[in-house]
Amino acid sequence: MIYIFTALHCEAHIFIKQYKLIKNQEHTWFHEFCNDTAGIRLVIAGVGEIATAAAVSSICSLYRPAKDDLLLNVGICAHAAKNDGIFLCSKIIESATGKTFYPDMLYRHNFCEGTIVTGMLPWNDENAAPSQELYDMEAAAVYQAGIHFFGPHQMLFLKIVSDNGTAKEMSRERVAHLIEQYQNRIFDYIGQLAAITQTTNVHKNELHQEQEKLVETFCADLHCSKAMRDSMQQSIRYLTLAGIDYVSVIRDMYEKKLLPCKDKREGKVRFEEFKRRLF
Repeated sequence: MIYIFTALHCEAHIFIKQYKLIKNQEHTWFHEFCNDTAGIRLVIAGVGEIATAAAVSSICSLYRPAKDDLLLNVGICAHAAKNDGIFLCSKIIESATGKTFYPDMLYRHNFCEGTIVTGMLPWNDENAAPSQELYDMEAAAVYQAGIHFFGPHQMLFLKIVSDNGTAKEMSRERVAHLIEQYQNRIFDYIGQLAAITQTTNVHKNELHQEQEKLVETFCADLHCSKAMRDSMQQSIRYLTLAGIDYVSVIRDMYEKKLLPCKDKREGKVRFEEFKRRLF
């Protein structure tokens, strides 16, 4: 399943039409649309960090996304130096706190990458981001709420430049028209993401029980904490997708008597060694 979050209906209408999404009439607190066959669930969260965080938390708590699901945040943004363009955000900065977040860019794409600043207020001269950065009111909230349900590699942020500080002049019709200009590229990207999800499931099904047992033993012998185990699962996911033979490296570490580790501290050292050899 791909979870799509937008702030406005005029940003969401292309998905509703393309994927024949049906509105969920049971949930009245957020506008939710879904097509299980297409594997798309769309939520119109509203404008701003608070509304966005509430929507992401509520929907994800209700449906509990799986490890192979993806989150896609799509919407308009401002940019001081550009009047158009579509960007995949590789860095997110929250203006109010100065916190910085980095979605993992594991999947190939044909978009320009950009940094986006998220603020509580619409763009103006006082809260404007540097000229080379994008500006919106939702991305940081999507990331911070989404990280409780998705890994950094499962969250993607597509932003379309709509203005350079003149948001008050943007109408619903203009936003809808702008989104439509990039819809084919967005749909192609969603198709790629859907194919990646299917490929991941195939790899998972093809993973031999012997390999699964080896990885579980590896984590136990490293004395993995919850954070280390999650990091290990993310690394294994990437290695599997990339077709890299990580099993041989694990077995080699056992043959060289580097495993099992005597404690968690040594386990961290061995884990870092494992990642260095493969990445």
